[in-house]
Amino acid sequence: MANIYRLLLLLLPFTLTAQLTVKPSENGDPTFIYVKNYLLFVEQEVELYNNNSTEIPSSIYLREGAQLLQGRNQVNDNAGDGLLSLYQDTRSDSYDYNYWGSPVRGILNTNFTHLANMVDPTDTLTARNVMYENVGWYNGQGRSGLDYSVDVQLKISPRWLYLWNVNSQFWQHIGATGGVPPGYGFTMKGTNETTVADGTTPYVDANNQYYELRGIPNSGNISIDVQTDEVGVNPETYTNATLAGNPYPSALDLAAFFLDPDNQEIDKIMYWDEDRTVNSHYYIHNKGGYGTWIPGSNDLESVSPTGDYTVATFYNWTNGGTQGSSTGTYGENLPRRYAPIGQGFMLTTPNTNEGIQTVTFKNSHRVYKKEHPDSSFFRSPVEESKVRFHVIFNRYSHFRDMLLKFSDNATRGFDRGMDARHPMDAVNQDAYFVVGDDLEEKTPLVIQSRPFNPEDAIPINFKIQVQGSVRIRAVEELNVPYEKIFLYDRETRRRYEIKGNSVSVDVATAQLTLPAGDYTDRFYIVFEMPEEEDPGHPDERRSSDSNLDIAQDNIRKVMKVRNTKLENINEINLYDTAGRLVYFRYNAGEQLDYEIPTHNLSTGIYTAVLITDQTNKVIKKIRVLN
Repeated sequence: MANIYRLLLLLLPFTLTAQLTVKPSENGDPTFIYVKNYLLFVEQEVELYNNNSTEIPSSIYLREGAQLLQGRNQVNDNAGDGLLSLYQDTRSDSYDYNYWGSPVRGILNTNFTHLANMVDPTDTLTARNVMYENVGWYNGQGRSGLDYSVDVQLKISPRWLYLWNVNSQFWQHIGATGGVPPGYGFTMKGTNETTVADGTTPYVDANNQYYELRGIPNSGNISIDVQTDEVGVNPETYTNATLAGNPYPSALDLAAFFLDPDNQEIDKIMYWDEDRTVNSHYYIHNKGGYGTWIPGSNDLESVSPTGDYTVATFYNWTNGGTQGSSTGTYGENLPRRYAPIGQGFMLTTPNTNEGIQTVTFKNSHRVYKKEHPDSSFFRSPVEESKVRFHVIFNRYSHFRDMLLKFSDNATRGFDRGMDARHPMDAVNQDAYFVVGDDLEEKTPLVIQSRPFNPEDAIPINFKIQVQGSVRIRAVEELNVPYEKIFLYDRETRRRYEIKGNSVSVDVATAQLTLPAGDYTDRFYIVFEMPEEEDPGHPDERRSSDSNLDIAQDNIRKVMKVRNTKLENINEINLYDTAGRLVYFRYNAGEQLDYEIPTHNLSTGIYTAVLITDQTNKVIKKIRVLN
């Protein structure tokens, strides 16, 4: 009979102990702890002993969102030859990359390897080995979901398992047996093949593969290398990057990690995102890019629950794997402050020519945060003042998400944690803020924070290789101190209104046509203070007068749009009651039906705003129940 320690955490939010040892009984019966949907907290080290059992192989099981946290003052490292087991799932098929980090390592302090530390769950306690082979043309295979009665053995294609080499600033293939040191990340593609995503979005596949990770839980200080020298073939895109990953069996507060005094080398954090409707392993068929995250404050107590994030611009790629032209599409706008178990991300560092430096993950950066948002997710106790711009070139040939914030704690120069350097990775056209007085030291930004002055003229630059149109929208305005905002052309002395401060989500938009060129000292963001009430826009059409029907389906957790006259829908936007943009889609086309995912939203009232050709606008409020 096994000695079973089940944590009855329905009565307590967590279990606290100085240190934890789990080992078989004196007569050799296996002993284990099973934690379901709650937190296990251990102040000091965890020591696990091998159960020597095929039925109960692990010493600690974390299931259904359970996490392990350990104290900030942990002295000794975790040890033993027993195993911690946890699940992580991804909605990616065989063609989609994910960036991972491992929460466990091998026994005897060996590095994580796929062959030793990733297994295929067969029921809640047991698992079998993963087969590292290709199905078809470099594809993986597995069951979707956790129906253990479906007997499909997990197969992972080793072709797509890579590290990022910090020294050479290039990809390094590791396969199934290559080691991944704690704190570093790796790439892996998913399983199976889906012909369409989930019918609603290019960001999520219908496939939902579960992986079991087993090993000694990582804990304590974990240091990794970062590069500060100029190395690599494409310095604007890849130089000074480190592929890192959450190294713990708990969530990681990236704001605490970023703002730690020992981690001053970090410039920004980037998340890989891609169009998951593309089913091809060829570079030239794929569309993807990196989004940019920073805390948005240099004071941890003032960081919002999400931090600041600008979504990825998706690019085409060449046969050789280098970045090509923009696709005009973009990544998903997700809260990125809390990295879940197994999440990988890129750290970037500026060129300071100081060689290899280190940054350190610590137990003080760990938190207990579940992956799915609760009812207070979009309610921030931090009063932020910001405006989010979407800059669209031509007919959606290129897209750039930019954020301008107003804070008395910011300066007019570069503020680490409050400003984010622009990736400057577009080939044909782009838009960016700029700071710095000396022409040779100007810094391009994609996120800028500065104190508000109504007399300010904030530079916004454009680079354009072929004549075309530039359209700027202020898609989100929170607690802004102005009445209206404009794009000012210093050469023509014209102002183009972008949008006034209103949660009614009006769509006044600056649009102009520019010849090819670099526009570095011509355009500025300027403001107009309150004088009189905006009379509104008479061209608005409500959904009752439109050929577009909008309805919320809370059973399937989607917002449905029926386009009965097959109008060309330029934009689909969804705002919460505070005016935050929680979903957007451009160039949606002329389909009959659309389904917009709402499973990740808080329960509440939202405003759907659809824009068709000739700027006709359709507005409807929906009620989301989650």
